[in-house]
Amino acid sequence: MKKIFFVSAALFILLPLAVSAASVDALNSRVSSEKSALKADGIENSTVTVTVKDINLAALSGAKVVLTSSRGKVDEIRIESDVTDSLGKAYFLVSSLKNGSSVYSATADGVLIQRNVSIEYSGGLSWDIKVGDLIKIPDDGDMSTLNDTAVYYYGADGKRYVFPNEKVYFTWYKDFNAVKTIPIDQMSLIPIGSNVTYKPGSRLVKFQTDTKTYLPTKNGQLRWVKTEAVASGLFGSDWIHQVDDISESFYVNYRFGEPIESALDAPLDIIRSQSADINIDKGLE
Repeated sequence: MKKIFFVSAALFILLPLAVSAASVDALNSRVSSEKSALKADGIENSTVTVTVKDINLAALSGAKVVLTSSRGKVDEIRIESDVTDSLGKAYFLVSSLKNGSSVYSATADGVLIQRNVSIEYSGGLSWDIKVGDLIKIPDDGDMSTLNDTAVYYYGADGKRYVFPNEKVYFTWYKDFNAVKTIPIDQMSLIPIGSNVTYKPGSRLVKFQTDTKTYLPTKNGQLRWVKTEAVASGLFGSDWIHQVDDISESFYVNYRFGEPIESALDAPLDIIRSQSADINIDKGLE
């Protein structure tokens, strides 16, 4: 008699494979523009579209997109939609006031997209002006006019920042030797940003109808110096000679921070180092 063998079948349970979430593919995604050339007047613009796809060429929705220009803040980038839609697209409007070529690139969910786009700007600012330059228009020879005496700071965002008076100017610069004269038609192409405020830690200030004395800190913030002892601790016994009056007309240029209870609350060397120039002070870079 043959032996009977019972072979039990192995039980296999098929489990679904884990599917990883789709991720941005840097090579399949791209940046494109409806126009390749624009007038540098700050008005004419182009829609820049960032199309985000995954490794399978499928559109990726819900991705956070950041668009940047190779020329920094000289070019304006206005967000239309910075999260990709069902077609994997995000939209931006770009324009500029300065001649030259800009390369627009993008990241999607932090991934740098390899395919970017260039736009050529012309018919705008052509004078050789660099970030940080001091600029003014030519003297018109008329002693009764003041427009030709105004000095501006050219910022990293392509705007000019106004020195409201010599007192403010001389907290940043010791003389006018570095000021460049540019044609008025070129100056008119540079939009005005705002007024330059006192260099942080340079002086004490007060408003003409306000009895409080303030210390200027970063980006126009004023901190009330509560006592004469604190003022003396900051600027020495002759601190009273380190106070400038500010016209109420410039009140809107400033904002107010925490009062200073002790000189240790406001170390001048640190406050000054945090605003090495106007770009840094205003956070333009």
